[in-house]
Amino acid sequence: MAQGRPYQAYQNTQIQTSNQKQLIVMLFDGMNRFTTKAIRAIRENDIEVAHTNLHRTGQILLELLSTLREDKGGEIATNLKKIYVYCYEKIVIANLKKDVQAIQDVQEVLSNLAEGWKHVNQNSGSSKTASAVPQQIRVTG
Repeated sequence: MAQGRPYQAYQNTQIQTSNQKQLIVMLFDGMNRFTTKAIRAIRENDIEVAHTNLHRTGQILLELLSTLREDKGGEIATNLKKIYVYCYEKIVIANLKKDVQAIQDVQEVLSNLAEGWKHVNQNSGSSKTASAVPQQIRVTG
């Protein structure tokens, strides 16, 4: 099966061998790709592609929400939850209205968060920031 889809096999191997922080960074990269594709699709009036990519972005945000551990992450996790909920709600509305500006607003927020997660991933030795990292994450798509 991997023979017919080498890129998929590579992605699966990369996901299976990554730590939790690396997975979160990959999820943020995915959301950036999906929102960029959605914006392009809206501009090209391809509503189905726009919907699919915004839905995928929403699913990732829901996954990030479901894996947050506020009991262990404290204030950082609580703030992340608020940001994820805001982004999810904005993506749902953007999907309904096919609103490019709303998607770009979410992209800006997610880009800032992605940079933060990349920093956390690079400095994994910090126990204070590591406590907000979800203990388990499922990648679906």
